[in-house]
Amino acid sequence: MDPITFFVVAGTIATVTFSWANFLMNNKLKKEEDLDETEQRILELMGRFKYVSNLRLEMLDKKIEEIKRVIREANEVYSTLTVKITDLMKLKDNFMNIEEEISENHDEFPKGVDFSEHKEFKKEKEYYDLGVEEIEEDKIEVTESNVEKRILSLYDEGYTDVEIAKKLGIGVGEVQLMIGLFRRGR
Repeated sequence: MDPITFFVVAGTIATVTFSWANFLMNNKLKKEEDLDETEQRILELMGRFKYVSNLRLEMLDKKIEEIKRVIREANEVYSTLTVKITDLMKLKDNFMNIEEEISENHDEFPKGVDFSEHKEFKKEKEYYDLGVEEIEEDKIEVTESNVEKRILSLYDEGYTDVEIAKKLGIGVGEVQLMIGLFRRGR
């Protein structure tokens, strides 16, 4: 091979080798740039997802607290209503007992007559108008404490709310209230 052909072949090989190496280097750099760009995009999306999810979780926590507050208020109203219903049931029973007693003991008062002017009726009405808490507070506290103890002891023995109410002759709501307060106290 003459020297010119040798230089032409060697130059061609060198040019092809250089071009190939340059192509591979550029391709590798482009892949690395693409990977870096993809990583940046993924990190950006993860940051956005974290922000949105934290915001949603905070909103859920606020809703949960609001629901808890509403439930507490509903329980308080339910307790109050249960106590008032029990008081009304007792008042109704007392009025019925007075009416029966008056009808049995006094023939001059036939059934169906308005007893609002009778002294026993007035006395009972005044008692409830003043409020059970204001009259004989000591006696009421002892009675309520005894009922509480009886409710709790029957509950500890495994009786249901309805069974306890039937045994003690009180409302189921009152029993549930006492048991609920007892559970909170533990």
